[in-house]
Amino acid sequence: MTAFRIAGFSGLVPRLAKQLLAPNQAQVATNCNLTSGDLRPRNGSLHVFSPVIGNDIKSMFRMEKDGNEKWLAWDKDVDVARSPVAGNTARRFYYTGDGEPRASDYDMATVGAGPYPSGCYVLGVTPPVTAAAVTPFGGAGVSVTRSYVYTFVTQWGEESAPSPPSIVITGKVDATWALTAMDAAPPNSGAVSAAVKDTPSAGYAQVTLDSVFGLRAGETVTFATVTGMTDLNATFILVSVDPATRKVAVSLSTTQTFIAGGTWARMAPHNTTGMNKRIYRTLTTPAGTEYHYIATITAITSTYSDTTSDTNAALGEVLPSASWAMPPAGMKGIVILANGIAAGFTGNEVHFSEPFKPYAWPATYRQTYDQDIVAIGITATTLVGMTRGNPFTITGVEPVTMGGGMEKLGVAWPCMAKRGMASFAFGVGYPAPQGLVIAGMNTDIVTKDLFTQKEWAELNPESFIAASADNRYYAGYTVDDSSLMFVIDKAENASFVKVNQKITAIWADPWTGKLYVAADKKIYQWEGDAGTKLAYEWKSKRFISQPPLNYGAAKVDADFEMSEEESGSASASYAAAIAANQALVAAGIMNDGIADPYLGEYEIDGDEMQAIPPLSIDSLQFQLWADGVLKFTRQVKSCRAFRLPGGYKSDNVEIALSGNVKVTGVVLAETMDGLKQA
Repeated sequence: MTAFRIAGFSGLVPRLAKQLLAPNQAQVATNCNLTSGDLRPRNGSLHVFSPVIGNDIKSMFRMEKDGNEKWLAWDKDVDVARSPVAGNTARRFYYTGDGEPRASDYDMATVGAGPYPSGCYVLGVTPPVTAAAVTPFGGAGVSVTRSYVYTFVTQWGEESAPSPPSIVITGKVDATWALTAMDAAPPNSGAVSAAVKDTPSAGYAQVTLDSVFGLRAGETVTFATVTGMTDLNATFILVSVDPATRKVAVSLSTTQTFIAGGTWARMAPHNTTGMNKRIYRTLTTPAGTEYHYIATITAITSTYSDTTSDTNAALGEVLPSASWAMPPAGMKGIVILANGIAAGFTGNEVHFSEPFKPYAWPATYRQTYDQDIVAIGITATTLVGMTRGNPFTITGVEPVTMGGGMEKLGVAWPCMAKRGMASFAFGVGYPAPQGLVIAGMNTDIVTKDLFTQKEWAELNPESFIAASADNRYYAGYTVDDSSLMFVIDKAENASFVKVNQKITAIWADPWTGKLYVAADKKIYQWEGDAGTKLAYEWKSKRFISQPPLNYGAAKVDADFEMSEEESGSASASYAAAIAANQALVAAGIMNDGIADPYLGEYEIDGDEMQAIPPLSIDSLQFQLWADGVLKFTRQVKSCRAFRLPGGYKSDNVEIALSGNVKVTGVVLAETMDGLKQA
């Protein structure tokens, strides 16, 4: 008697024909959790936050301090990196993609009701631009020559590059050396005095400001209260900045003419509150002539009288920031390597910061590649660069030597989606036309056993938004206006499964390991709702038999009992959904009427109300297919064997299971007694 058993459930292998699959592999695997070998439903997503945001969420980040949690959300592609500095009690972080690179902390970013981040500073410290004027007075000792520089230092202890050096001047060693004309902190706002349309060319406006100190091309400025050229009253990215004429250019097509007035303000201000200046002077020692620290004064103070002896000056710190610079205004993709080095990229250049100083980015640390960079990711102390052609790696422990660690990989596997990149413990994954690449110590197409290039292309890799959690690759994708998710786990039986979930963003919290997704302008913890089970669908391979048979009996081994935890979670989820819907009804914000402002956001007869989850987990449907035709359907309520219909014979059969009950195995046989043979 012929019989067979299906156990150790696995996922999809799209490259194989349905009859060539292994006995435990699937033609269809949707909403399945297969990592244990059982067929289990996935938990529903748990709503954790509704940010104040006008458009779909594309990036998100969880903030936590003193037991309090809030979420940052953006409608653009933003990369966020937590500060690597020890004792980061302020929860400082850095981000790129929302204008110029920026820095913030918990308190600043979460002020008010949102949107968050509600406050930030520009990342880095702009240096002074005016050399100090130095005049020595009095003294009776030997003559010496000196030069001075000074730096800005923020309240966070971040130091700028030095000012231009003062003119080398000679005076008595014991003289009073008077420094004057030193810059105050750069302004974050000011006045507009003129604006000219179609200058320097058509489609641009040239605006004259009271000061451009600290402004760079690529930074974001808001103009207001301009009369005449009212089109200028908006937020713009600066196209160019001319310090000599105090003029900036913005992209603006207008027919209006400037009359008078107006203000400008940085979107990401300089961190000038409590800013100081550090003064350094030259001192010749056996190590050579170096700038040594002399004194700290407030940033607003423009003068200083130096009477420090050379003996005391020799004890001062040597100027550390001679080569430090702000990161480029257009830098994106910020990440922090395990050795405390921050990295980002612009065009075909990779930028590195000083270790544990994400505000200091020496130009000498930049590495240039021969192809434009799409994304960067990290694994330990290795940076992986994904490009429009060959990927590359850069490995090192010090930024000054990392250029020697650049290696161009000899494979043309271009990155098709920046947001489809995800970092793993063993490498960095990203979608290429050939499949999912894991680049790192051993670079390979890890999906080559699952997909041909044609089948991979059908997933539309250019649309991927992805993250890694538990060393699995979770990705949302869009094909023909239909959005789904999939999970790839090469290391376990799950292989490849699809999930009926439309998302706009995905993020894995490195602190907790939890995965979060965004949908409908809300943030959810992935599989965080243990009380709600998604209905799965799993369809087997096509089993071939010779000669044709009639399978007359089947048995499904399943667990129909809910655990105490599952029962409690189901009740809690049920009650929470009811309460949330009642609150919407009471407030009159169901968004279900023709006159509602969000008409078209939901399908016909849809609204803002949540679906009510079931109180029990007891749904399991069995289907038998023969010759591609559905022959039998049964709602299974227990593990008892049941009979299948007769009256036909077939040389190929398939079974399908759907529901929310955990299944450990399925047996088919020609007779009831034959079930014992499998």
